[in-house]
Amino acid sequence: MGLTRREAELVNETIPALRQHGEHISTVFYKSMLRDHPELNHYFNSVNMHTGRQPRALTALILAFASNIVNISELTPKLERVAQKHVSLVIHPEHYEIVAKYLIRAFSAVLGPAMTAEVNAAWTKAYWLMAKMLTGREAIIYKEFGAWTNWRAFTISKKTPETIEGDIVSFNLAPVDGKPLPPYKPGQYVTIRLKIKGLKYCQLRQYSLSDAPRPDSYRITVKRDIGSGEDSKPPSRQFGSLDDGPPISSAASSASDSSIGSVRPHRPGLVSGTLIDDFQVGDAVELTHPSGEFFLDTDDPNTSPVVLISAGAGAGPLYAILKTVSEQGKGRPMSWIQASRHDAPFRERVEKIAQDDPNIRLKFFRSRLADGDVISLTSRFQEDFIGLNWEDLWLHDKMTQYFVCGPEKFMTEIGGHLLKNGIPESRIKYELYSVGSFEMKKN
Repeated sequence: MGLTRREAELVNETIPALRQHGEHISTVFYKSMLRDHPELNHYFNSVNMHTGRQPRALTALILAFASNIVNISELTPKLERVAQKHVSLVIHPEHYEIVAKYLIRAFSAVLGPAMTAEVNAAWTKAYWLMAKMLTGREAIIYKEFGAWTNWRAFTISKKTPETIEGDIVSFNLAPVDGKPLPPYKPGQYVTIRLKIKGLKYCQLRQYSLSDAPRPDSYRITVKRDIGSGEDSKPPSRQFGSLDDGPPISSAASSASDSSIGSVRPHRPGLVSGTLIDDFQVGDAVELTHPSGEFFLDTDDPNTSPVVLISAGAGAGPLYAILKTVSEQGKGRPMSWIQASRHDAPFRERVEKIAQDDPNIRLKFFRSRLADGDVISLTSRFQEDFIGLNWEDLWLHDKMTQYFVCGPEKFMTEIGGHLLKNGIPESRIKYELYSVGSFEMKKN
C-alpha cells in the first residue's frame, strides 16, 4: 500500500530540511550504524566512504525517492542500478532492517521536534516502500543467478599489461571448482573481494568484464587509481540529486576507518594498486555473479549500428561488446571511438577485429580527458570528436545505439554533443565507474 495523501505531505514538508542538513544525516547514520554493526564495513568501499560519495548517494537516493513518491516510474532506472549493485555485493533483506533503524534515527536527529510520531511513521512507511521495491527486484535477480548467489573462489590464470606504461592490466580469472561459468551480457561487471594485509575488513570493488563471455574464465581490466588532490575534499554541494551533496565529515570518515598499522583503507588505488603490483598468476580472489544494467542485449534481433565511445580503462566493457557482436557474425555496423592519454588499451585487439570485419570503423585520439574528472576539459579531443562525420557516429540511422564509458567530464562532453545532434537520451547509455549514477544535466 502506498502513502496516503497526508503521509506524502508530511514527508515532502521535511525534505528541504533534510537536504539542507545532508552532511549531518550522513555523519549520524554511518557513524552509529557502523559502530553498532562493524561487520558492515565489509560491504562498503572505504574510499567512497572517506570522500563522502557513498553517504551522499544513499541519502540522495532516499530523498529523490520521497520527492517522486507519486511518480516512481521516473526513478526506475536509478532503482535498477541500485538493485544490480546490491546483488553484486550480496545484500539481503535483513540489511534493510538495519539501515531503516539508523536512517530514521538520523532523520530524527536532524529534524528534532519536527520529527513527530506522525512524521516518523510517514517516513518509515516511505522507506519501506522503496526497500520493498528494491528487495523485490533483487529477489528476482538472485533467482536468475541460479545456484551462484554468493562469493565464489577464482584463481588468476593470466595477467596481461594493456599499456606500455603498465597502468592498465587485465586479469583472466578461472573458477576453482572448475564448473562452467554462466554467460553474461557484454558491458556488465563483477564484484571482487580481497583481503589486504594490514586491513581488518575485506575490500570490495566492481570491475567490468572486458571480454566476450567464455565458459571457463572471466576477464577484468584494472586501471591503477592514482587519485588526485581533491580526493579528500569533495565539493560542497546540497543533496539535490543522486550524486550531489556535501562531503562527509571527519566523524563519519572515522566510522569506516578499518586500518591496522600504517595502511590507510581510504587511500585511492588501494585495491587497484594491490592487484597490479602484488597479485600474480595462481593467486586467489573471490567474485560475485556478473550483474549491472549497462550492457548490449545480444538476444535482441535488432541489427542497427552500435557506437562505442570510451576513455582510458572505460574501453574494458566496450571491448566486451565489440568482441561479442563481432563473434556473432551478423555484420552489424559498429564504430569504435577511443581517447587515451598515452597508450590505448586493447588497440591491437580492436584493430585485429576490424581487419576481419569491414563493418567496423575505428577512431583513436590522444586526450587528457582520459585521465579523470579533475582535469580541464580543454583538449584537442573536443575538436577532433566534434569533427567526426555523420558516418563515423552513424547519426543518419535513427536506431543507432550509443555506449559511453569514461570519466564524468568525458561522458558529459560526449553526451552533450550527441544530444545536440538530435540523439534522444533513450539511445545513449553511460557507465559511471563509481557509486551513484551518471545523468546529463538538464539545461
